[in-house]
Amino acid sequence: MKFIIVLMVLITSIPVNLCAQPVDKSDQAFMVPENIIMNRKFYIDLEKGNRLIIEVTDITDLQKISNVDSLLKGFVDDILPLKDSVADPLTSKRIDHVTDAKGRKKIRFQQYQPKGASFLVSEGDLAALRTEQDTIHIIGIIPDALKAQEKISLTLSRYYHLTFYLNDISEMAGYMGGALNDKINTIRDNIDTKWPLILGTGSRYLKADRTISADRARGFTSIGTGDFIIGTVSINVQNYKNYFVPSFSVGTRFVISNRDRTFKWEPGLNWEPHFIFSKDDEGKLRTFRNDFLTLTYAQGGIKDYDPRKDFSFSAAFSMGYLIRREGEFIEKNTFRFGAGKLKLLKTTIEPSLYFNNFLKVVTSGIRISQAF
Repeated sequence: MKFIIVLMVLITSIPVNLCAQPVDKSDQAFMVPENIIMNRKFYIDLEKGNRLIIEVTDITDLQKISNVDSLLKGFVDDILPLKDSVADPLTSKRIDHVTDAKGRKKIRFQQYQPKGASFLVSEGDLAALRTEQDTIHIIGIIPDALKAQEKISLTLSRYYHLTFYLNDISEMAGYMGGALNDKINTIRDNIDTKWPLILGTGSRYLKADRTISADRARGFTSIGTGDFIIGTVSINVQNYKNYFVPSFSVGTRFVISNRDRTFKWEPGLNWEPHFIFSKDDEGKLRTFRNDFLTLTYAQGGIKDYDPRKDFSFSAAFSMGYLIRREGEFIEKNTFRFGAGKLKLLKTTIEPSLYFNNFLKVVTSGIRISQAF
């Protein structure tokens, strides 16, 4: 009966709900939908402090937006009725320009007064100075998208997102001479070449053109393809019978996500030396090391469509086997089974069972782990 009760405790997971700050509905209408994964992101230095950020769902989408001039011309034509509103030289502006699948366009114009007054003194004259840049977002759906190279949703639309940071919105016209088309073609032609590290940062630049950079090589975002391998290290404490047993774990965990980044599976493998302290036959305190090789598995939902973020799991199990034995404390051919975890930040509490001889000898315990 005791074994059944312990087993019921083991197979019960304790999910934790994490709440995200809701986005205002008016903002959502002028953003890429939250469920769309932008897998690639590139930065282009336009000089004089101006910058362009290019985001696409799949790397093949660069081909569909390689004629940036046509996108910019459409933008300039659409905001022409706002020319009087954007003329104020002292305010900073933000313009959101969104095109949906049916070609319908939505435009939002926002204008911000400076928080304080700034001035430039030249030859004794005092002139007002603007310090904030203008921001332009151009968002649209990729028409007739090519076959994707990434593991992305087969049903959702694919988007592009261009973000300009300009000293003055009037400078937009100066980028319509084909230079940005050349930049995109340079990325496409050299995407698989070297992306050296930018010293002092974690970012990288394209060796073929130093004005092009990315957070990661080849422009992958932190979400990437949703599948990756991560090394794991943790220190643990558990009880075995009446012994206090510290241990540490070193291993590898595989993260596999579905195409929509809403669910993930995490198998893993760890090496776990357990240390038992006891006196030997001569009365001297000794350390006895017993090593387990442990398979782990967890599955559950993904927070914010980012599989790298921790979230509660609908199931979590581990199964370890004694591969190195020292002393007479742990029987040969012992297994350690754990299921269900209570997690707080990087600390987890896991009930466990040690057993051998086909569950004829069973010892229950609690394991506390601190990951790094």
